[in-house]
Amino acid sequence: MSSRFHKLLQLVILSVTFSLLLCGSASASGEEYIWATGKVLDKSGKPVRNAYIAVYDDNNKVIDYANTDQNGDYALAVPRHVMHIDKKGKGFLTQVFGTVTRFVGGATDFVNNPLRAGIKAITSSEAAAVLNPIQKGTISAGGAVADQILLRLKTPSSKPSVQEERKQPGVLLIKVIGENSQDLVGTARVYWMQQETLKAGGRETRTTTAWLDPVTLIPVEAEGASNTHSDYLTIVAGRILPSLAEVGQTVKIAVRIPIPPTPDIYMVVVAKHNRTGQMWELKSVGNDRYEASFEVDKKFPLDDQTISVLAYASDQQKQGRRDDAERAIDRAGLWDIRRPYRFDPLLVVSRNRADLNFTVLRKRKN
Repeated sequence: MSSRFHKLLQLVILSVTFSLLLCGSASASGEEYIWATGKVLDKSGKPVRNAYIAVYDDNNKVIDYANTDQNGDYALAVPRHVMHIDKKGKGFLTQVFGTVTRFVGGATDFVNNPLRAGIKAITSSEAAAVLNPIQKGTISAGGAVADQILLRLKTPSSKPSVQEERKQPGVLLIKVIGENSQDLVGTARVYWMQQETLKAGGRETRTTTAWLDPVTLIPVEAEGASNTHSDYLTIVAGRILPSLAEVGQTVKIAVRIPIPPTPDIYMVVVAKHNRTGQMWELKSVGNDRYEASFEVDKKFPLDDQTISVLAYASDQQKQGRRDDAERAIDRAGLWDIRRPYRFDPLLVVSRNRADLNFTVLRKRKN
């Protein structure tokens, strides 16, 4: 390593340290942080070790960074406001209890990273040992502006711009770099949030953790582009069988929702008739599929109608439907088929709503 590069690296690391210590002053003033964790994979789906991930605030400043361990995992400390998560309500997150969790209580495989001590960020012990956050000279922490090409992208009017999308709940602007890989600058989305509680020595510590879609890094000379995407907790298929039914006939609602490999998911899948308000809980039948059956009675209007399906979080210790959560979802207008569905990880688990149409026929006379 040349002395010039070594000096430049030292300056950048000092810049990172100073900047993040300034960010740490927000913690002292009561700013709440959310642990954002995710995985970086290569094109074949294998974990990428020592990839670097930086997260930006709305002013395009790097607020935290991390590098991946041998499993491709990373952890970032993100201020709640950067995730655009409402400060007023605690939401309806799954409550996970234990004696040791990954993000509270100092799990043995996680240590304090001295460069990020100002905001008490953590990463794996292996990742913490690597002190080169500017491996390719493409992350300038403490004041870097994300790629201007990305921020100038033009999108169709039917889709949100990058600036609009990144301000939706649970969306972050990130930059990911890896050896011999195409850099990624784009939006990363939360697919699950939970509150972790550690009880030890008569004390209770809580933290909020969010899981982000996995990042796939593509080799420099390969076709395609590095990306971050998954169908986790998205309703990818749904049907009402049969879609034509008479009064007195039994009908089945069936949807498929891919479940992520981590963490354990506790959720309730419910369906609601958009006109009568009737609701049904869909139960897991395996292979990411959920089903419910009901009889078409005289309360059902005739002709075409819509039944919508979504999911929200249940408690680890007390699973099942939650009246308070369902009332909040209703107040937020998430059942209204006339309005676009806006995913809010504090309220719902499913990242979309399935609006399923079926038709009720007059019962034929014998």
